[in-house]
Amino acid sequence: MLVVTTDVLPGYEIRAVLGEVVSSMARTRNPYREGVKNLRGGAYDPKAPENLTRWRTEAVANLGEEARRLGANAVIGMRFDHREVGEMWMELCAYGTAVVIREQPKAPLPDEPLAAAEMAHSAEILPDPIGVSEPPTAPDLRSAAETPTPRPNT
Repeated sequence: MLVVTTDVLPGYEIRAVLGEVVSSMARTRNPYREGVKNLRGGAYDPKAPENLTRWRTEAVANLGEEARRLGANAVIGMRFDHREVGEMWMELCAYGTAVVIREQPKAPLPDEPLAAAEMAHSAEILPDPIGVSEPPTAPDLRSAAETPTPRPNT
């Protein structure tokens, strides 16, 4: 499941918007651990960053599962929110928009710049859009690569 914070997906076409998906998780706050924190001189719980990362990862995984139940194959505009619920609980919420996407065919890369000889050849094949043509005395650039370049007298 592709879950992104952007509202668009370059290289993909959004075929259907299925609606908002939400993953809400309640996590308990341990008042005893907070009390121990105070006994340690106010140092932070060393496991807190690991726990928060794990909880966010779980919230995103649950969000993907909810979107899959709706028939989506991606979630766009994913965001997090959190709030305290009383003194013992906190809520962590991930939400976004469930969508069905399809990969767009890759556009061909622009051609390399044409050499002067190729441009002259293509100008003869394609009509000049402005209506100006080369005078008949103009050099034939198709053979310019084969023409030796005069060397200055030294």
